[in-house]
Amino acid sequence: MHFEERPACLRNFAHEVLYVSVISCAQLLCQAALGNVLVPLLIIGPSVGINDPSKLPWTLAAYSLTVGIFIMVTGRLGDVYGHKLLLIIGFGIFSIFSILTGMGVYVKNDIYFDIMRACQGIGPATLLPNAVALLARTYPNGNRKSFVFAMFGATAPSGFVVGAVFGSIFAQLSWWPWGQWALAIFCAFLAILAYFVIPIEVSSSVHPTGKIDIPGVIVGLSGLVLFIYCWNEGPVVGWDKPYVYVLLIISVALIVIFLLIEWKAKEPIMPLSIWTVKGFPGVLACIALGWSSFGIFIYYMIEFIEVIRGASPLLTTAMVSPVIFSGLAATLTVSQLYHRVPGHFLLTAAMFFFCLANILIATMPPHQTYWAQVFVATLIAPFGMDISFPAASLIVSNSMPMNQQGVAASMVNTAINWSISLGLGIAGTVESELLKRGKTTLEGYRGGLYAGIGLSAAGVIVALLFCRVPAVVKPDPEKKPDQIDNIPVAASDTVIDVDRTKDGGQKEQFPIMVRL
Repeated sequence: MHFEERPACLRNFAHEVLYVSVISCAQLLCQAALGNVLVPLLIIGPSVGINDPSKLPWTLAAYSLTVGIFIMVTGRLGDVYGHKLLLIIGFGIFSIFSILTGMGVYVKNDIYFDIMRACQGIGPATLLPNAVALLARTYPNGNRKSFVFAMFGATAPSGFVVGAVFGSIFAQLSWWPWGQWALAIFCAFLAILAYFVIPIEVSSSVHPTGKIDIPGVIVGLSGLVLFIYCWNEGPVVGWDKPYVYVLLIISVALIVIFLLIEWKAKEPIMPLSIWTVKGFPGVLACIALGWSSFGIFIYYMIEFIEVIRGASPLLTTAMVSPVIFSGLAATLTVSQLYHRVPGHFLLTAAMFFFCLANILIATMPPHQTYWAQVFVATLIAPFGMDISFPAASLIVSNSMPMNQQGVAASMVNTAINWSISLGLGIAGTVESELLKRGKTTLEGYRGGLYAGIGLSAAGVIVALLFCRVPAVVKPDPEKKPDQIDNIPVAASDTVIDVDRTKDGGQKEQFPIMVRL
């Protein structure tokens, strides 16, 4: 593969490696903070006052919730105040709340721990869109940029395993809070390093006169948080508790008010016109269904391995480690397919992989060799993850006007993480109802996984029926990536090459801006 010259703002190869590494840590640590709690959760839970197993999913749901919904805001903040500043702030938030999460061992209160996990999620929510924006602003369109973004994406499954390894080592062999405090120290180090490594050429804001829709932010985030809170609290305390369904009604009312605010706002964080674009509502629904089933899959697979089969956190980490290699294979595969296969077919395939992974875990016997179904599931699930996001981005790029692609792609990110929390609430409701009827723990797990099968199967149908988009005329291929339609590269923008056939059968490539 021929690489273009290194960007002028990166002084030498060492500077480039350090720059890309620091920014890629945003993706890596986002997943690491998931793995370092989920895998040793059966050790962490009792030590922070979580003695009811039905409350354990909240530790995952709270984190994913804030990662998802705050992306709607932090990318816009980076556009206005500068991506470098927001990246440093993101590492700082991540560091502070990782310290406070570890302090849960002294507080011994489940509510405190879940709140700190939710606040911890604001860190990666701040990091991710601004990290992608910095890479997009630094690299011109070409092979070098494609390689850098591939490496950035490949850190996701690796991050989960790295987090699980260190979290399990500290929890099983030493003291689990050190897993959080080690993460805090590393984030603080990255914040300092980012200040010196990120070039000044990409530090300035791209929309310095832009406005932040503060009323929309407050009302919208409040509505989304309360909605997920009710769905995860209901299985724990019972849906018959008045405060659960009262808060659920309030959350729906806040979401309606948010839509009214966005309708009137001059610079809304979510223009309502995006919902009228053909294919976009279907993509969002499909992504939500698929990733809600993935949240169910990863949680119940870990619980099945540790509770039913009695594996230790470190052994469990070893069992899920194949996701590193299958994730890389999935990334390389989809990089060769996303501009050759229609987006709705890719999205359908991703939903099928999500569904198959849930089926494998839901149907496996309590005592079976690891290689029969768990191993296969760890190979399959990353294909659902790594196909669904590029496919959704491709559909967005083909259907959305250029000036709305950033908002639309932010909504896709929000749907991914928000739906993980929602899926855990749905599965938790199924599990708790089965346990109330005298079913065993194993039957409860299977019930939750069957809910995941249903969600991803519905995603297959939605992908086939509601995610098709018409062909559109693309930008002039002679335009530079940062000059497409005269729109500067903003938070979560990236530019990919897509093949098209010219008159006479000759192929050429043109750039599409995709805001991740």
